[in-house]
Amino acid sequence: MHEGLLNFWYAVEHAATLGASPLQVTLLERQFILYRDGSGAVKAALDRCPHRGASFRTGWVEAGCLRCPYHGWFFEGDGRCTRIPADQPGVPIPAQARLSMLPVVEASGFVWIFPGDAAMADPCQIPAFPELGADGWRAVSGSYRWDANFSRVVESGLDTSHAPFVHKPFFIHRDDAAVAPIEVGEDERSASCLVRTKPPKRLGLLKYIVKRDRDYSSSRLTCYFPNVNRIAIDFNWKGYQYIYFASNIPLSATETLTKWIGVRNFLPQRWADRNSVRNTVDTYQEDRIVVESQDKSLSWDRAQRDLLLSSDQLILAYRKRMTALLDQR
Repeated sequence: MHEGLLNFWYAVEHAATLGASPLQVTLLERQFILYRDGSGAVKAALDRCPHRGASFRTGWVEAGCLRCPYHGWFFEGDGRCTRIPADQPGVPIPAQARLSMLPVVEASGFVWIFPGDAAMADPCQIPAFPELGADGWRAVSGSYRWDANFSRVVESGLDTSHAPFVHKPFFIHRDDAAVAPIEVGEDERSASCLVRTKPPKRLGLLKYIVKRDRDYSSSRLTCYFPNVNRIAIDFNWKGYQYIYFASNIPLSATETLTKWIGVRNFLPQRWADRNSVRNTVDTYQEDRIVVESQDKSLSWDRAQRDLLLSSDQLILAYRKRMTALLDQR
């Protein structure tokens, strides 16, 4: 894939998943190691020991240092090797004995790494998720994989017209599926639009929290470049919302791993979590069938011949912006 894709922040793991042991992640066909130092701060490095190229996946953290599982070398949080057990006392440690460290930030419920030029790693580009952890919001999370290019996965979350044909709760609207005119808003790091649709069937928990049929429901669809979807669903009933925040991680040109967090401001009890997770996973399963059938190259590749319409304005904005951003990188 395009080398310029390295010069973005990527949410590669749920922050709560990273505990005391090192954790290997894959991004853009490269392996990286995440770990927490003695103070609990997150560190990230290329997953390759400079000694013999071993992975740190089965290593450990000791006295705040990352230990190599092959020969036990100690690495400080800045990447320097400070002890080689096989050497006699007083033997100098080679200057090349250091890890390739990456900029890393823990924010919005995720661990974010910047695998490209560190001088371009502005943490202000990481999107906020203010509802996460706020009073009145209950969170669930999960992950799933796609045999698809990440750009196609992102675009499935920007598509304003597929629901009546892909998602079962909307099937009743297949004969009345016209999309109202939309207005796309853009800034340097995102593109979004507000979509009003005929409401889905009141299935699952919606039967109990939404007491009557409504004229419409609405969704704010947002993409944070290059790979994050935020879908804020407003049920048009007492302010109830469900917000889906997902990092679609490009493992390779043809494989994507989605790590997601969903928050709701209704039914805060733990017993309702299962329904929130099931609804999210069911939506993924429905989308996956179609998305995995699409071309696996980057969607904005000029060789593509997709015929985009007025209902595809948000997808078009995403493609144009990604083309421009990559030209700059």
